[in-house]
Amino acid sequence: MAYRLTDAHVHLTDRSLSNSLPEILATYDQIGLAHAVVVGSSPQDWPQVLELCANDKRFIPAVGLHPWQVNQAPADWQDSFLSSLDQGVRVIGEIGLDQWMEGHDIDAQRLAFEWQLAIAAERNLPTSIHCLKAHEPFMQTLRRADIPKRGFKLHAYNGPVDTIKPLLDLGAYFSFNAGQLKPNAKSIYQLIEQVPEDRLLIETDAPNFPLPAERQEFTLQREGLCHPGNIRVSYRAIAQLRGLRFEELSEKVAANFQRYFLA
Repeated sequence: MAYRLTDAHVHLTDRSLSNSLPEILATYDQIGLAHAVVVGSSPQDWPQVLELCANDKRFIPAVGLHPWQVNQAPADWQDSFLSSLDQGVRVIGEIGLDQWMEGHDIDAQRLAFEWQLAIAAERNLPTSIHCLKAHEPFMQTLRRADIPKRGFKLHAYNGPVDTIKPLLDLGAYFSFNAGQLKPNAKSIYQLIEQVPEDRLLIETDAPNFPLPAERQEFTLQREGLCHPGNIRVSYRAIAQLRGLRFEELSEKVAANFQRYFLA
């Protein structure tokens, strides 16, 4: 039986996947992938995102200036961003705040994040948002910002459990992946269990979040990377955690994906 699998956040244009892309696309055919949000992180990969998505209707193009890229962004990055939107981008991401990275400039990150979020609100576009070790400035920013009417989506969220309710009240969706489910990551398990079923999405964030060998369904030649085909592993792991059948979770997430990204 075919299931409507969707990946809410994947970096298919990452250079580490370039030689494996034909095999990855064949794997998507094998598992019956319905849609994937293909995420760009800087002006360097935005054109590749647009090209890939133009050639495969399963893919939804997303562009954003990742907080890790803010310090290296060219002076005209905003012009490139707006040009990408005019070429058919349908999601803004990956954007956000990060105080984990060495040498971060939270003020510069916040300016870039606020500007991109304002564009998302103006055009009512979906987002894919990164927040790592920056939950206080992130909440401060959201509370004073305009937010898209459709809400906003946090990818691979790992913030405090007590932030779920205020984020939901602001319109949050959450996407999680199997690579987050490490034995010592108790708070992640709690987060996934507590997100309401109508706000839950599934992702890989491939090639990030590699899985232990015993959990991988598909592998890449280069070790230490997550194969995008492991989206099915994420569904299985999260279905088990939430006490659902795989089929039930697939249907619920497909409806959420349709409502958030495609409506």
